Formats: sequence, C-alpha cells, structure tokens
Amino acid sequence: MTINIAINSRQVGDELTPTINGRELHRELGVGKDYTSWAKAQIKRAHFEENRDFVKLTQKGELSTTGQTLTEYHFTVEAGKHIGMLSGTTKGREVREYFLECERRVKSATAPAVRDARTAALIDALVRQDALEQEQARQATELARLQENVAVIEARTQPENKHFTVLGYSNLIGRPVDARTAANFGRKCAALSREKGLVIGDVRDPRFGTVHSYHESVLQEVLAPTTTN
Repeated sequence: MTINIAINSRQVGDELTPTINGRELHRELGVGKDYTSWAKAQIKRAHFEENRDFVKLTQKGELSTTGQTLTEYHFTVEAGKHIGMLSGTTKGREVREYFLECERRVKSATAPAVRDARTAALIDALVRQDALEQEQARQATELARLQENVAVIEARTQPENKHFTVLGYSNLIGRPVDARTAANFGRKCAALSREKGLVIGDVRDPRFGTVHSYHESVLQEVLAPTTTN
C-alpha cells in the first residue's frame, strides 16, 4: 500500500487538528470528477460541517483552470477516513487504512523520531485529539448521569399537591421515557386535566426550560396502560 498524503496540523474551529489537503486525497482516490465538484459532493454526502470537519481556504490572486478563484478544502483526518470508506473502492479502503495506521503509530508511541517542528506539532495534535475524544466520552457519560439525577429530583417537585412532570413521574416509577414520548403523554395529561378540572402546574427544567406538571392521578391514568405491561 503506497499512499502519499501529508498530514498537517491546522486550526479547525477552536482546536489545532490533524488535517489533509483535499486535493491530495482526491488524487490518491483516483477520482475522475473535477476536484471542486468532488469536494462539494463529499461535504454534502457525508453531512460535513465547516470548521468542524473541514476548513475552506480561498487562494487570493490564484485562479482555477476555469478562471474562478481557487478554493482549497482541508479535511480532518477523521473526515478523510469517512470519505475513503464511502468511496467503496479498494483505493478508498487503502486510504482509510493509511490514516488508521498513522493514528496507531502515534497512540503506540512507535512513530518515527521527530525531526522537525511540523512533525512534532502533528504528533502533539493527534495525541491531544485522542485525549479530547476520551474526554468527550467521559462528559457524555457524566451528563447522562446528571440528567438521570435531575429527573429524579424533578419528580419530587411540588410534592405537597402531588404534581409531577411526565419525565419526572416516569423516572420515579422506574419506567423512564424519551422526550418525544413524554411530549405525547403530556398532551394527553393536559387534556385529561382540563376535563377533570385539575390544575396544570409549571416546573423549571434545566434541560427544556419551563414544562408542565400534572396531578398524580392524571399521570397514573395516562401512563398506566404503558407502565403496567
């Protein structure tokens, strides 16, 4: 496998991130379509976001073969792997494996000795990218735990008049539901509350803003068919 794609460290959004020049990727994949059209197609196809998955640079004073201002696309290594995978070709798989091997070398500390500042910056960026991904995973786990705690706390809101939010009550009885299901239950609870002349309360939720709370008897009636199975 002979792949010749340089990996550089470039600012993407707020982070210094390992990136590749889209033209080099286009060349290695052996794409027949013109570069600019191909790059735009990949961005649309993979739902890439500018300043997250790629950066776009306009080369001032330089014109393409069609006389238009030359635009360069620099993709993150992660986006490059995705493009290689989506190509569905043998070359695409080789490109993806090349990027994976670069990452493996950095992570296992078997990369060649650092000889210049650019290589050192690349290795540092790859290591920090890995650390960032691990930190994001940790934060996602912590957020899920905090949201569960919030749901239990909100279930005890207004205990003196037996009012609870749908999410809070479902967590309290050990049968949690997602936000969309909770919204559907909420509409039924609101209609039943008005029918019975029961007060519909308001509760401040740190995730969704102000949400309604309903009397326990209403929640039992609406949620019972689902939660008793």
